[in-house]
This record gives sequence, structure tokens and C-alpha cells, in this order.
Amino acid sequence: MPTIGFIGFGEAGSAIARGLIESGLGPITAYDIAYETSDLVQSRAAGLDVALLPDPAHLAAAADVIFSAVVCNEALVAARSLESFLRPGHWLLDINSVSPGVKAEAADLAGRRGANYVDVAVMSNVSSDLARLPLLGAGARADFVPELFPDLNLNYQVVSSQPGDAARIKMYRSLFVKGLEALALEAMMGSYASGLHNRVLESLDVTFAKDTFSELVQRLIGRHAVHGKRRAAELEEVARTLAEIGVEPLMARAGHSRLSWDVERGLQDRFDQDSDPDWLVVLAELESLRQSGTSNDE
Repeated sequence: MPTIGFIGFGEAGSAIARGLIESGLGPITAYDIAYETSDLVQSRAAGLDVALLPDPAHLAAAADVIFSAVVCNEALVAARSLESFLRPGHWLLDINSVSPGVKAEAADLAGRRGANYVDVAVMSNVSSDLARLPLLGAGARADFVPELFPDLNLNYQVVSSQPGDAARIKMYRSLFVKGLEALALEAMMGSYASGLHNRVLESLDVTFAKDTFSELVQRLIGRHAVHGKRRAAELEEVARTLAEIGVEPLMARAGHSRLSWDVERGLQDRFDQDSDPDWLVVLAELESLRQSGTSNDE
């Protein structure tokens, strides 16, 4: 069995380490930039009997398989700190939620040393239940990952041989998840300040109860092609409502800009205004508008 290490031992890294240890894999080592100053990192490691190492060199010497699980803006820093110490036979499993470009650059750094790099996207909240944790992998040797952990029965799918392709799926998913979080915050900040938060949620339950999430998305996109102009104008009024009570309408303004973009380019003129078009047809038209705009900009 390969030896396992983590660069970054925060919430995600420690949760996955717990799952590995509970599955009988260990010992596990870790390096975290805050290993000397963070009581939380130290307590997590101590609770799992994970040895904290003083630098990336010691980590690379101790582990054949290294999970990169740092904060997003430190993903390349982590890869660069390991680069000089990687060797052929090393595996770098990059679970960081970063852009495809960042994953591709990290893959290049590992590849210079002959190490095996896999872009791994965690497609749910990270937990120690590794058998249920949905994972996507991309990279030249992504299909070998299950063989590193033959007893785990991973919920793992290979996307492609190109690092960054798994991250791309994760990023668009994150736009929904984190975007909804930001939207919920703004809507509830406004409605709570007015004492109306429960009334608003009750209304939303009625409106959206009949749809699955994918059905909701498809329906919204189809109806946007017909009602986008009116809905953009309504968001302008939402922004005014929030501003009137002192809540900065960041999401309302962003939503107005997003909905207005294709309205200004005539999307609604391409569809029968008495019916809801298929959502894929709308997306194809939006892509056409986007490509046309790119060509004009160039």
C-alpha cells in the first residue's frame, strides 16, 4: 500500500484523512503552513494520530501519495513548494477548488518531475464517508486512482485525460452553490430587516415545491427568453428596495446586469413570445450571441 500524506490539513484534508484512517489506511503524515501556530491544525492531527511534518521536503520523503488540500488561493503555492521534492512514482491528488487553468499549471509543475498529477473534484460537501463522496478525476493517469485505494470502493469517475476538466465541472457547480448562498444572504438580509423573512420563504416554498433543481433551472432559462426584459426591470426595483433600507444590493445589481446582457442584444426577438422555448435552444442562442460579441470585440 502506498504511504499517504496531505499538504494542507484544514477541514477538507482532515475529513478525508479521517476516512482513510477509518478504512485502515495509515499511518498518515501532513504538512500545513500553520502547523506550529494553529491550535486547530495541531488538535486535528493529534486526534487522528497524524504526524505533522516541518516542511514539504519531509512530506515528499514520507509519502508516495500526496493530497493537496489547501485554501484556494494557495493551491499553486503548495504545488510549487512540493515541485523540487517530487519524483517519478509520486502521486499528487489535487482536490482544491480552483480554476481549470490553475489545475493545468499545477499539473505541469508535477509533470516536470515525472510525478503523476490528478485533478480531483469533490462534488459535494467534504466528509469522511469516502464510499459516498462523489469524486471526478482528470489527468493522464486519472483512471489509476482507484488502484491506489483498492479496498475503498470509491465513488469516482474519470472525466478525461486533461487536467482541469474535472475542475471545470466543479467550478460551474460552485457557481450555483455559492451563488445561491450569496443570493440567500442578500434576500434574507433585506427581508429580515423588514420582518418579512418567514413570509418570503413561505412564498418560495409554494413556487418551487413542484420542481427538481434541474427542472427549475431548465424552466427558468426557457422563460427568460420570453420574460427577460421584464425580469431585469424587476431586479432594478429590487435593488432600489434594498437600497431604501440600507442593504447594499450587490446580488440584485449583478442579477440585473446578467439578465440585461442578452436583452440588450435582442435575445427575446428570436423567440415566440407566446410560448416557453426549450432551454437548450435558448442556451444555443446565448452561445451564438456570446461568440458574436467575442468576434466583434476582437
